[in-house]
Amino acid sequence: MKLPNGHLNQWICGGFLKKNDLRCIAAVLSAFCFYSTASAQSQYLKAYPDHIARVTKNQIIWKDSTVMTFDDGKKKPFADLLQNADLEDQLIQKYPLITIHKPPVTNQDPGRFRYEPFFRKMYGNTQEEVRKNLTEIIWLPKTLKKKLLVTKINQVDKHFQALSDELESHPELMKYVDNPAGTFSYRVISGTDRLSMHSYGVAIDINLNLSHYWQWDCKCKDENVPLTYKNLISAKVVELFEKHGFIWGGKWYHYDTMHFEYRPELLLK
Repeated sequence: MKLPNGHLNQWICGGFLKKNDLRCIAAVLSAFCFYSTASAQSQYLKAYPDHIARVTKNQIIWKDSTVMTFDDGKKKPFADLLQNADLEDQLIQKYPLITIHKPPVTNQDPGRFRYEPFFRKMYGNTQEEVRKNLTEIIWLPKTLKKKLLVTKINQVDKHFQALSDELESHPELMKYVDNPAGTFSYRVISGTDRLSMHSYGVAIDINLNLSHYWQWDCKCKDENVPLTYKNLISAKVVELFEKHGFIWGGKWYHYDTMHFEYRPELLLK
């Protein structure tokens, strides 16, 4: 049976479909939903091939046979997405792979919903475990020559170094990145009990003097306070970070324009 494009509702409401036809459509829609879920799960497989072996209907299977549930089946308000995200929730908001020309809409924070057990398993469950996999890179080796601690897992150190080398070919961008505020720091996010991505050695804060952070600007830690977006960071800086697997906190409603973190699962096209 072939349906005219755009006329599915008309056919159903008009009574043109037979019972068997409806069953066929239900099967197709069910298959489509499974495909969409499987496609989302495959983003983890593609982004972290050193760790993820395969995916099933609602699971991610690690190479050591650890099983993690993809979707816990719960519909969550914004606060719960921040506090109790699952692996599906991490991908629920699409990260825009374009230069943003207007502020993100309220609570549009792609990348802020994190399933902490996923990152703990990958990078280390304790500060000591994380530290075992840290290494020094030389940030801006021709100019600044600053030593920074980052993780070797997922070759994040190599991604950082390649990014640093490319940034040095753009002298017009040096003011944004020649005074980094830090990489590894085992700590919670201000005002929460959630670990910062800096705790895993996969994040960097660039020049604070040109950066804005929602908590500083509103002088509060209340996620519900209306915000006025601010940003001074060049779009070219963001483009180069994203090229090497890092997302930018400036694409969040709760903006953090100094902040970049390695999250390749959000950057897959």
